[in-house]
Amino acid sequence: MSSEEGKLFVGGLNFNTDEQALEDHFSSFGPISEVVVVKDRETQRSRGFGFITFTNPEHASDAMRAMNGESLDGRQIRSTTLVQSSAGSKQVRDLHAGNMPPPLPLHFCHDEFLTSKPRNN
Repeated sequence: MSSEEGKLFVGGLNFNTDEQALEDHFSSFGPISEVVVVKDRETQRSRGFGFITFTNPEHASDAMRAMNGESLDGRQIRSTTLVQSSAGSKQVRDLHAGNMPPPLPLHFCHDEFLTSKPRNN
């Protein structure tokens, strides 16, 4: 079993939520092997999302279903599992595209995101 199988993405975090608070909020679903709140490299301030890895993928699935949309530190959080593509690369099922000018036509999203080819960075 890959550790990625039990890994959740958690978005919408309060900027003051730390690893301990995140672990406390999710630990009732089962043993957790790793908790990371992603921080800005320069300021060390939370970027508002993180990852939780459960030792059992079933616990991760239970936590994802139960905690998606729940409140943590005054913010509604989003949780989703990471999935493996056929090529083996990590993918998140949701895409957040910020700073887009409103209103954004649906065809733009389709043309830009669904039909574009991966970039080599």
